[in-house]
Amino acid sequence: MNFIDLFWGSLAILAVLAVILFCCRYQQRRKARCLVKEQSEQEKYRKINQALLPFGFAYSLSKDIFYSLEDAWQKNFGYGKIYDEMAPVMNMIIDCEPVYFEYGGRRWMIEFWKGQYGITTGAEVGIYVEKERGSQKNPEDVFYDCVSEEDQLPIHMKLYKNGKLLFQRIENHWWLTGFMLGKFSYPGELLLEVTITFEDRNMMEKFVKGCYRTGYRPEDLRIFRNQASLCIYQPKSPQTSIYGKFFHKFVQWQNRFNCKLYCRITKEYPRTIDKLYYLMLAYPRIFAVITKTGRIAWEKKRK
Repeated sequence: MNFIDLFWGSLAILAVLAVILFCCRYQQRRKARCLVKEQSEQEKYRKINQALLPFGFAYSLSKDIFYSLEDAWQKNFGYGKIYDEMAPVMNMIIDCEPVYFEYGGRRWMIEFWKGQYGITTGAEVGIYVEKERGSQKNPEDVFYDCVSEEDQLPIHMKLYKNGKLLFQRIENHWWLTGFMLGKFSYPGELLLEVTITFEDRNMMEKFVKGCYRTGYRPEDLRIFRNQASLCIYQPKSPQTSIYGKFFHKFVQWQNRFNCKLYCRITKEYPRTIDKLYYLMLAYPRIFAVITKTGRIAWEKKRK
């Protein structure tokens, strides 16, 4: 057998394999479309949340967002400044606004986030406390623990994009979050409005003083009894990152591309639950992108 015969023989085998692969992929997508139509909404909802459960997240059908579970395993870990600095590595281009204060003989941190988390636009409010007094003088150098169930606070958060309300959540929590799938945003387009109900007036006043130290002014906050409300648009805290602007732009280009890819592949389905279920069945690798970028992947990696 000469070289030409070998070449054409190999080419023929590759062509046959390509046809077989194409047919298999076509059948897989065809079957996925049928299952999306045939499966009940409850079954799709159950399977999607079953896939998200190991990551400490769930999907809300009524609000059309992803959110962190109260009993998520991430509660066993705390939070430090290094996480915000490393956020771009996990495709998170976000504004970070930590507020530090002391109450009850302990140092507290309540942090607010908003921006692009991989292929989701979202926001977060986290409550953390230093359980044992450390030697660090600067509160930014402290590694905080997640608050216990007894220290959780009622939080009301609203996220706007260019003046339009994307979603709102009200819950007693230690880490209240919301993420909209397939929506691309720059952090500067987003406004996060948060109201926190503290356990007493003294705690609220300590938090307000922490806001003032961060750079907020009295007219930036609304106070009623033991509640404090503020809007995070342009963060007052310095946005520190060990990566430059070029890397941030590259990450956002990647995030935008993945959002467009998600929308293009699932364009025949108007509802997110059907889009997600179709991806799970027909494009498992693309579905994995959801759990490999953003806050979900960051927390999972720490495990």
